[in-house]
Parts: sequence; structure tokens; C-alpha cells
Amino acid sequence: MRRFWHVGINVTDMDATIEFYQKIGFEVIGDEEVDDANLAKAFFFDGASKLRFAHMRLPNDSADEALLDLIQWHDDRASGEAQADLIHPGLCRFSILTDDIQGEYERLSGAGVEFLSPPQTVMGRDGLKGWALLFAKDPDGTLFHFVELIG
Repeated sequence: MRRFWHVGINVTDMDATIEFYQKIGFEVIGDEEVDDANLAKAFFFDGASKLRFAHMRLPNDSADEALLDLIQWHDDRASGEAQADLIHPGLCRFSILTDDIQGEYERLSGAGVEFLSPPQTVMGRDGLKGWALLFAKDPDGTLFHFVELIG
């Protein structure tokens, strides 16, 4: 294996989702429309041949860092809200490492990002190391959080 490459997220409105993640700090590194009959077979989605995808990455990441792979299907549009939660099996969130979680909270709250709560701190058993966590949802309800390492 070489490296962790991306997290795929189905979206209902690509433009709104790109705008949201740009507020967070991601940059678009690719945005394409695809019309390929092989999509149905490759993605186990009968009848699918058309989609738009955008790849986004944090600006200080190298080309080897993981990216967001946003997908908007055109044949049979996704609808509703993401089903992810923090308890049940399956992908429950992705994380963004930061050195200033309070600063991110203030900056993004001012930009209209809604958080589930203010930053919360969880310390390890030694009481010296831990994490500050800040959870939010994107426009479709996909959970993600910022993490600041403590200690």
C-alpha cells in the first residue's frame, strides 16, 4: 500500500458544498463533469453514467496528503441528509488537524458555519495529553471535526 488517498462524500448541491469547504479552508484542485457508462458497473449504481466530482485539499498539504472527493450524481440524484452519526457502524466523521481550535471556532462561526457545540476537551488517562474537538456538519449533514492535539 502507498498512502491514504481520499474520503468520498456524495453531495446534493456541488456549488454549495464547494463554497462551504472553501470557508473551512480547502481549495479546489479539480472539478469535472463525467459521462461514462462504466460508472454504473464501477460504483454499483445501475443506470448511472453522469456525475460531477470535485477534489479539494487544504492549501498547506502536499500532493501526497488525503483529499476530499465530492460527488454529485446527475442520473439519480442523492437526496435527504447524510446518515452518519458518531455511534453506529460505518464512516462517522473525518478530521481536520489544527493548532488553534478556538481560533477556528471563532473564525468559522463568524462565516456562518454551524457547530454542534463549542470546542470540547478530552484528556487522556495521564492528564497530560488529550484532544480539543470541534464538530460540525456540511450542507448535506456529513459530520466532520477539527482536532487540536494537547500535550
